[in-house]
Amino acid sequence: MGEDAGITRRFFCKDRNAEFPIEFPSDLRKAIAVARDNLANGTISDVPLGGNCKPFEALISSGKWDDVLLYQFKCNSCWQLFELSAETYHGSGGWWKPVE
Repeated sequence: MGEDAGITRRFFCKDRNAEFPIEFPSDLRKAIAVARDNLANGTISDVPLGGNCKPFEALISSGKWDDVLLYQFKCNSCWQLFELSAETYHGSGGWWKPVE
């Protein structure tokens, strides 16, 4: 499916539809970087959820993680929604996955 942790730098619809577990800080850094890069190249769009999480753009610019992260993105080709979620305070992990 791409790079070593299972999430690729440039998404294609068939690759995105798999869950990518976030078990380590390096997994979260990679997922954030991939989302950032794909937002920049127009592959996906941010879908703001509101709530207590800072906007994804603020997360990218600050480089600091809140205790709980929850973001949604939309594929600009097939309109599938995806969720990036992680609990960083206790380190219980998270995921990148399609929203059903």
